[in-house]
Amino acid sequence: MSAPLPSNTSMTSAQWLMLIGLSLLWGGSFFFVEIIIVDLPPLTTVFFRVLLAAIALHLFLAFTGTKFPWHGSAWIVFAFMGLTNNAIPFSLLVYGQTELASGVAAILNATTP
Repeated sequence: MSAPLPSNTSMTSAQWLMLIGLSLLWGGSFFFVEIIIVDLPPLTTVFFRVLLAAIALHLFLAFTGTKFPWHGSAWIVFAFMGLTNNAIPFSLLVYGQTELASGVAAILNATTP
């Protein structure tokens, strides 16, 4: 038997701000990719996008004091997750934006869930 849904489903101001911030970051990435692909090839754009995210992640880990796992089995998982969740989808999205407008790419990407 499933648990009952909570009766209070309204969002707080902080939750709205986080949602708006996430929307600006995610939607803005399509806009900036459209500007960047005029001068850089798709794979270079993806490389720098993933590099920037990796730097941000390492800064976050350092700031929170979280230890980064350096053993080999973790790197296999990281490589698989990095390819399937970041490198391949971002490459396809950026390559698609060489032919489509950023708004169309964002809408098509939003239909995936």
